[in-house]
Amino acid sequence: MVLTETDLEAFRARLTGDLEQAQREIEQIDEQVQSYLASGQDSSYGVDNHLGDQADVVYEEERLLSIQARLRDRKDLIEVALLKFDNGTYGLCEECHRPIAEDRLAALPYATHCIECAEKLDRRRGGRR
Repeated sequence: MVLTETDLEAFRARLTGDLEQAQREIEQIDEQVQSYLASGQDSSYGVDNHLGDQADVVYEEERLLSIQARLRDRKDLIEVALLKFDNGTYGLCEECHRPIAEDRLAALPYATHCIECAEKLDRRRGGRR
């Protein structure tokens, strides 16, 4: 099924909103990372930290950096999807070039593959995404 102009406008608006939200979330995480790293450095000078406390600090840093990386990946995917509107390829599978089902785009508006091609790619990768 080919997307109508109205459908495309709705997806573009949703992606634009998603991009703005992702950017805000990235900024918030960036602030948290900076604040956490600064507070961790301040508290480590002249104080004998317990090994468990240090493990908590490392865990929290890793958690924040992981969230930050996922948000940046999502932002990149959204930006690519928005560029596809400009070149007329939004909603087309990058593998088989057929239209991606509207239901799939509704669930994942930055999808780059139809469900069949996505499953094939997933199997080739050994189930990892």
